Amino acid sequence: MEIFIVAVLAAAWMQSVMKLTLLPRAVRWGILAMAVFPAFLCKTTLMRFNLHSIDRFLSSAGNLKDFCALVVVQELLALLAGLSLLKERELGEKVHRWKYLALLPSLLLPFVVMYLTVVGFNRLVRYEFDTLLWWSAGGFVLVSALSCEVWGLVHSTERRRVSAALAGSWMLVLLAVFLPAAAGGELSQGGGAAGSEPVRDFAILGILTLVVALSALAFQICRKRKEQIKKCVTSQKS
Repeated sequence: MEIFIVAVLAAAWMQSVMKLTLLPRAVRWGILAMAVFPAFLCKTTLMRFNLHSIDRFLSSAGNLKDFCALVVVQELLALLAGLSLLKERELGEKVHRWKYLALLPSLLLPFVVMYLTVVGFNRLVRYEFDTLLWWSAGGFVLVSALSCEVWGLVHSTERRRVSAALAGSWMLVLLAVFLPAAAGGELSQGGGAAGSEPVRDFAILGILTLVVALSALAFQICRKRKEQIKKCVTSQKS
């Protein structure tokens, strides 16, 4: 179960990087700094975690479901607000500023910092907890900020960044919906089957992921085609 929880945290972090790239650099750094703040508030609690506690936490199917439920709720609300915001901007309508909340990163980011801190504290025993906490927090902010810069260079235009963020949100929702079932071997238990087939579960999850990826690719191709048609019509009128 550990690998599944780590996968959700990693996917939430990557999706957050895509969203943060759409924000100004100063705002981006501020949000990343706020994401590490809960780790300092929970410092006393984190110090009590040992390797056994970490294994027990990561082995809990309930924790995986809680994380995935949080991801699904946040990303679906973000998609609704984000698509509405995108429509208002493209049609030149009045933009409701509260819809920019769709660009906020995942609520799981503080858990990423906490996980890095606790694992580091139990693996690197010669360092003090406060030192590892500052290293984890600083490294998280620095790596996240640099990843945003690299992502911005790869996707040079705002439209490409928006398309990538939307596709990433759908992929993250799909992962969060079906990952708990795949981890528990529940996808292949239908029809009164007594046991589960993990290989079949992950095959189903992979097929669903591929379908969403192809749908996102088709969406971007159609959007690019519409832009080309619009440019041609505009050039002919002029």
